[in-house]
Amino acid sequence: MQTINGNSTGPTTAADRIASIDVLRGFALLGILVMNIRTFTMIEAAYFNPRAAGPIEGLDHAVWWLGQLLVDTKFMSLFSMLFGAGVVLMYERRDAAGLRSAGLHYRRMAGLLLIGLCHAYALWYGDILVTYALCGLWLFLLRKRGPVLLITLGVLFLAVGSGLNLLFGLTIDHWPAEAQREIHTMLSPTREMVDAELAMYRGGWLDQMEHRAPMSLFMQTYGYAMWGLWRPGGMMLMGMGLMKLGVLNGKASRGVYLGLVAAGFAVGLPLVAWGLAAYPADMRGTAEYLYLGSQYNYWASVFVALGYVGVIMLACRGGVGRWLSPLAAVGRTALTNYIGQTVICTMLFYGTLHNLGWFGNVSWAAQVGVVAGVWLLQLTASTLWLKRYRMGPLEALWRWGSYGKRPALRAVAKR
Repeated sequence: MQTINGNSTGPTTAADRIASIDVLRGFALLGILVMNIRTFTMIEAAYFNPRAAGPIEGLDHAVWWLGQLLVDTKFMSLFSMLFGAGVVLMYERRDAAGLRSAGLHYRRMAGLLLIGLCHAYALWYGDILVTYALCGLWLFLLRKRGPVLLITLGVLFLAVGSGLNLLFGLTIDHWPAEAQREIHTMLSPTREMVDAELAMYRGGWLDQMEHRAPMSLFMQTYGYAMWGLWRPGGMMLMGMGLMKLGVLNGKASRGVYLGLVAAGFAVGLPLVAWGLAAYPADMRGTAEYLYLGSQYNYWASVFVALGYVGVIMLACRGGVGRWLSPLAAVGRTALTNYIGQTVICTMLFYGTLHNLGWFGNVSWAAQVGVVAGVWLLQLTASTLWLKRYRMGPLEALWRWGSYGKRPALRAVAKR
């Protein structure tokens, strides 16, 4: 992220950064893994319907339930808001220096798109970078709009996405029988379908392409039109507006942040819990949940995400000390760490380098240990890396392509 700092026009330096945003981004990135780990260790359907991967009881059920309550969609929403904030920050910085920003922005989006496509087709179909790059193409056109309009547009985008799901859910009984069967088998695959997916991801890289390539294409086309444009896009617009209001960079009042915390934990979490009670694990394999029951979390997650913003910004008001600096380090190297999570998890659980049969045999409770291990690794590695270098390796590559010149990677030694 970038701030206005004199007339500097190159890539952001350490002195230009807003520490609270780095902490928030690091927090969001680590939280995202709690949901993504499901697709690294289990069949695709288990992301929506936990019973598609087998019985879920006791500790496994508690882990799933807490993930739905505290994490599902909330951290993706945070990350999307920060992406929108980044669009505003880059424009404001260059505008203050009297420079055009369109060329730089679109080069950045082209680079992000390329990285996302490589990520999706070579490693993991759950990639979000392509969606972000596509949204970035039109977000830039709204960079000069006021915060109220941007937040209003964000809510309207969210409403469109919600409305599409409601429309599908209310009309599904009138769909052709074949379409209804496709939805059912997507959520509750047959034993043969489960065995086939297990075999693919326990096999080699080319075996996995049979599932990864069509799923990536689906996510980047139909998935973007029905979800990516409206949900992440809506949160990005809200992030742009909140950035202009000073909420995402720690400039709002303590009362504002306390209000966000109250909204998140007094409104958002109870609404998510209500949805979990109405649609427990054994009802997640139905089209009714996919289109109608998911509406509880769809809207409540916005409040919870804003509650997390309030918590982090309050924690940063006294400065980013040693307890928060590792999160800031992860946030400063977010692109490298995002791809790094995929590399680590696919190496562990897919059969690309080994055939240990771990994919499909990792319980919900065991996922907690994996996530904690990756968190510890990334918090430590990011902190150590930034003692010697200015940015992460993928951040350096992305900036090289965006600015057309190789950035200085090694950090200036402190005296």
